[in-house]
Amino acid sequence: MAEITEKAYESLRQYIIDQWHYIELQDEDGNPIIRLSPDDPRVEWVHELIEKEEQVLKGYDPMGYPIYETKIIKKLPNTLQIQIIIKGVDISTPKTFAKSAIYDVRSDGEPLSIELFTPFVMINENDSITVVHNIEVPQL
Repeated sequence: MAEITEKAYESLRQYIIDQWHYIELQDEDGNPIIRLSPDDPRVEWVHELIEKEEQVLKGYDPMGYPIYETKIIKKLPNTLQIQIIIKGVDISTPKTFAKSAIYDVRSDGEPLSIELFTPFVMINENDSITVVHNIEVPQL
């Protein structure tokens, strides 16, 4: 069995950002409360890129020896993070939030990632909740 390369993991991370467009907040029973995409200002990817030094072949000297230069390469982290912020005015209250789920479709579908958190009860329109959903993509 062959293992995939670090470049393949990087490609998988980018695919997740490009294709897994929807985050849904759910109650304790998994019932949806709200589902939004990063196109909505209340949702954004919040992970930071990792800067890594890499030796890149620049060319060869007159004797045929390779000449390398150090470049700073920005890469996606192993844990991708998408954040959603919901206020009481965005939904009908009261509601209990207990899970976040990631989907690749606007409605219905199967969750691609589910994360549980300590239940939070939103009682009125002055309340708000911020959830950061972590998606772990393994590394080499």
